[in-house]
Amino acid sequence: MTKPKTLDQLQAEKEQAETQLAQEQHKLERLENRKKYLEKGERQKRTHRLCNLGGTIESLAPVVKDLTRTEMTELMEHIFSLSEVQRAVRHMAITHISQANREKELKADGTISSERHAD
Repeated sequence: MTKPKTLDQLQAEKEQAETQLAQEQHKLERLENRKKYLEKGERQKRTHRLCNLGGTIESLAPVVKDLTRTEMTELMEHIFSLSEVQRAVRHMAITHISQANREKELKADGTISSERHAD
């Protein structure tokens, strides 16, 4: 049977547990901050991508600058309902996926070292 701990031993254990708790809380805070940072980065990348797409659309058809969001949505729905556009979108998506897969295979083989940058 173990002998009872002294008050000093119990206080030392309490201090050690409090120190460990503070360390774990700090670690949790750092992880939460890291998560927020990464999520913010993803939002910034998405915003950048959407702005670039919007800018491309405006450069191809400057008149769309004057459309409301509802009018623009109606226009996009009409455009993307056209069978020719649907075929073109499918073709571009398949081409993109094929290219991305080829690049992954080449990188896995170690035959290319440069990264593709999509802007």
